[in-house]
Amino acid sequence: MSSSLPTTQLAWVFHKHGDPTSVLHLEKDYPVPIPSAQQILVRVHAVALNPFAYKAIAAPLTPFLFKKPGVPEADFSGVVVAESRESGLKIGQEVFGQVPALLVLRKGLGSLCQYVICEPALVTLKPPNVSHEHAASFPLAGLTAYAALVRHGGMKHGDGKRVFVNGGSGGVGAWAIQIAKAKGAYVVSTCSPSTRAFVTSLGADATVDYRSVQPSLPAHLAESYPVSDPDKAFDIIIDAVGTTVGRLYAACPAFLKAGGVYVDVAGTAHVDGLRSALSALGGLANRVLRPAWLGGTRRRYVPLLLNAKEMSEELQEAAELLASGTLKPPIDSVWRFENAREAYPKIMSGRARGKLVVAVD
Repeated sequence: MSSSLPTTQLAWVFHKHGDPTSVLHLEKDYPVPIPSAQQILVRVHAVALNPFAYKAIAAPLTPFLFKKPGVPEADFSGVVVAESRESGLKIGQEVFGQVPALLVLRKGLGSLCQYVICEPALVTLKPPNVSHEHAASFPLAGLTAYAALVRHGGMKHGDGKRVFVNGGSGGVGAWAIQIAKAKGAYVVSTCSPSTRAFVTSLGADATVDYRSVQPSLPAHLAESYPVSDPDKAFDIIIDAVGTTVGRLYAACPAFLKAGGVYVDVAGTAHVDGLRSALSALGGLANRVLRPAWLGGTRRRYVPLLLNAKEMSEELQEAAELLASGTLKPPIDSVWRFENAREAYPKIMSGRARGKLVVAVD
């Protein structure tokens, strides 16, 4: 690494598990990581916050998951300051992407700091007309949406699939609506009255006020989008909420076509103790393993775990769609770096409209 680069940096660090607003602290002399010959070093300009980070920090059952002390978060946008001989990337180029999961979890080298190391396969060039804040909002949530729709849902451009997004105002849901629309799909999304305009602005063809259809969202979907009418029933369901995944998945044969897929991007994440963790894992095992002849649901269920290393093509496609304006970053708010800890209560509330981004400079 060049001797002109600093050896220490500003970084948000936690030394124990707990509420991020209590355990995260801004350290002024945290070591700058040293990249290997296969890695690049990036000067970070913006970071996006993701639910996985605060849940892993706060969850009482995950002390083993994160190395401590550690820096959270994975998404970033910035400038290459140390290049890899094999990457083709050069010092001074603007890139966006995400830190490999193992570096975040096992090494504690997340992106909520001034310098991150990353693997070239997990970044792509940032379009000049896209800000660092906008670019940073995409990687984890956007690639999760891509994986749900394309990798698991089999969506192809112009194939006319019908998509239901449960939770369209959140990070994954907001990107899923836009990506699906960019590929010519018909999209229905849940929302609240206060987020309806936002979800509609993303391109949703129809919305469902999840509050007004309580206590049974599945009953409403079965009535409005019955599987008996192939012009109304869905090909793909993306569940970005997760709290009612058991009931929604069990009922989905009434509104999800026989060849369709239910992609769960949040179902096992809502745990706050041993009992809820065991319940979540039991429900997951039941949905994945229980065959139809033993009463299992007759629809394919996919609990999505993102492998971003396999999605460099999708990341490059996203860069092109961002540059053209086809994808518009759904940003709730941008926070100053020194105030990053104060952003966590909003993302933890589940009421953010789109992504929360931290401007590092």
